Parts: sequence; structure tokens; C-alpha cells
Amino acid sequence: MKKTPAKPRIFIHLTAFWGNDDVDSTIKVSRRRWKAIQEGAEYVATGSYWFEGKKFYATWSFADGKVTIRGDDGMDCVINEPVGKLL
Repeated sequence: MKKTPAKPRIFIHLTAFWGNDDVDSTIKVSRRRWKAIQEGAEYVATGSYWFEGKKFYATWSFADGKVTIRGDDGMDCVINEPVGKLL
């Protein structure tokens, strides 16, 4: 019996820039998750970023059509920006 090859999953890569646009963090979400986020769903993900040669981690929090990104050192990187700005 032949197996039907699975369709490859498609992901959305979201990137935010902050500071003097010299720091950025990217996460990837499924198309279904991205649609839910745009509709105001809550979601939390972790991405990484580099600053002055050191690697840090950022927590991406989505709620009510807004995104907040905080660094692991407590730094507020992006605060309550509309998710539409990530496009």
C-alpha cells in the first residue's frame, strides 16, 4: 500500500526590530495560529536575539491584537504594538 506524502506545513516567520533597528528577534507560527493571533487570541512564544555579541531570549506575548516583547533581562523591547506592524 502506497502512502500519500504529507503536505509540507507552512509557517509564518514574524520578526520585530527595536533599538536603532540593530536588534531583532524572529519566531515562527503556523498559519492557523497567526490567523488566531490577528483575531485577538492570546499566545506566548520565545525567540532569541543577539546584542553586542551576546545571545539573549525574548518572550513574545500576544493578546487583543497587540504584541509585547520583553528581553530575559527584564528589558521592554516592544510594548503593546498592533500585530499588523509585524507584516
